[in-house]
Amino acid sequence: MKLRLKAPATSANLGPGFDVFGLALMEPYDIVEAERISDKHVEIEVLEGYPVPTKPEENTGGYAALKMIEDFGLSEGVRLRIRKGIRPGSGLGSSAATAAAAAYAVNELFNLGLSSEELVRYAALGELVSAGAPHLDNVAPAIYGGFVMVSQEPRLRIYSMEPPPDLGVVVALPDVEKGSTRRAREVIPREVPLRSLVHNVAKASILAAGIALKNINMIREGMNDAVVEPARARAGIIPEYEGVKRLGEELDAGIAVSGAGPAVICVIEKSRRNVAAEALKKFYESRGYRVQLYITEPGPGVAVIG
Repeated sequence: MKLRLKAPATSANLGPGFDVFGLALMEPYDIVEAERISDKHVEIEVLEGYPVPTKPEENTGGYAALKMIEDFGLSEGVRLRIRKGIRPGSGLGSSAATAAAAAYAVNELFNLGLSSEELVRYAALGELVSAGAPHLDNVAPAIYGGFVMVSQEPRLRIYSMEPPPDLGVVVALPDVEKGSTRRAREVIPREVPLRSLVHNVAKASILAAGIALKNINMIREGMNDAVVEPARARAGIIPEYEGVKRLGEELDAGIAVSGAGPAVICVIEKSRRNVAAEALKKFYESRGYRVQLYITEPGPGVAVIG
């Protein structure tokens, strides 16, 4: 039995929702081919696209698959052949896409019958390899699709909602090296002023309500963070942060750093995506950056394709 899977890029945080909010995107995406093999191990081959580790212990998907083989006492292994369309280190959940595809594939190939929540748990283990922490805000939307909210205390809960049908997304990925996701997490403050806490609770509430009410104005109003993004900007991880936020105001769009960056996600009506894309292109190029653009929208989670 062979499977061909499509695993989506994801945008985490969306401003104030650090380690809680996530959104699956139609583009970019990975294609992963998976099949059972007789030996009890994991084989990884990168067929095309961006390079990623092929040692299973160093690959987010390979690590997740190894843990599933061990936990369920499987007598066979799995081969993963990856077409890597999501750039690693971009802030678009590249590592999460591989991990989600691997967890989904092992579940299907061996008829384990795991729930979506259980798949998220295994995919999150893969994030230990890339980020040093099993954070769920990318792997959860990669499994569930659409918009998700993750709560891990006192126990894991994942809430999934469909975004407004007219919600458009533009992703701008400047050609800069942000460093590791570990580094991006290290610069986050461990204590925050009460004023910043109140600000983020208010904005996150408005954003989540906007998703539920299908109100794009509320969503873009909510995409403003007073804690994590400013700290990363001060550390030099997010180039041109203040300027791109001002551009969002000029466009009447919601703009936030996607995950740990350097990608920036712009939320706007589908009919105005091209206007936003052109403005973002001009913004980065005028400052000397090459930029890759994705004109896209929210999408489904990992799934078997033809």
